Amino acid sequence: MIGSAAQALGQMFDRSFRGVLWLGIGCTFGLFLILFFVLQWSVGNLPDFGYVWIQDATKIIASALLVVVFVFLGAPIAQLFASIFLDRIADAVERRHYPSIVRGHGSGFAELLIAGLSFTAISLVLNLLALPLHFALPLIGTIVVLFINGYLTSRTYFELAALRHLKPPEARKLRREHRVRLFLGGVLISVLAMIPFVNFVVPVFAAAMMTHEYQKLAKG
Repeated sequence: MIGSAAQALGQMFDRSFRGVLWLGIGCTFGLFLILFFVLQWSVGNLPDFGYVWIQDATKIIASALLVVVFVFLGAPIAQLFASIFLDRIADAVERRHYPSIVRGHGSGFAELLIAGLSFTAISLVLNLLALPLHFALPLIGTIVVLFINGYLTSRTYFELAALRHLKPPEARKLRREHRVRLFLGGVLISVLAMIPFVNFVVPVFAAAMMTHEYQKLAKG
């Protein structure tokens, strides 16, 4: 797993990655920017009932909520963009590191996108359900979210990489055979996805890392 992470990191700024990297950064930043302006507009149009402090307090709370979203929903947002960019990243990784590998008769782009969006929806719901724990029991809440995202992130990225070569039942079987190793990789990705600004590049890094993991595990 460490070797796959190092290989992915070493290719992050290759020419083949740059376009996808900047596109991923732009999309992630754009999404948070849209959320910021929507929140500002919503707060600005709230009635203050004759008390200016109510609107000021609402602005502070809204800004704090945006920071929470930025940090703790980084993993599901990264998974969303992985479903869009993984195919291009995996092609670049395989061309450089596994040139003799021929792409198998797995899923096409549309199937990969649907699978990625499904994983993202599940991840988003579970993260939102776990979010209150961050306020009630901060340390326990963070651990719970890391466990949730460790599982979901490893499943999302690995199965999307595997589905390029395998049918869904085969991809799931391979993942289950190596669930502990992949879970630890998912936790690493989830920790990085919780770091502001670092989470901009996490989808590209994670897609590359799990492509390496698939190729290594598929060889047995």
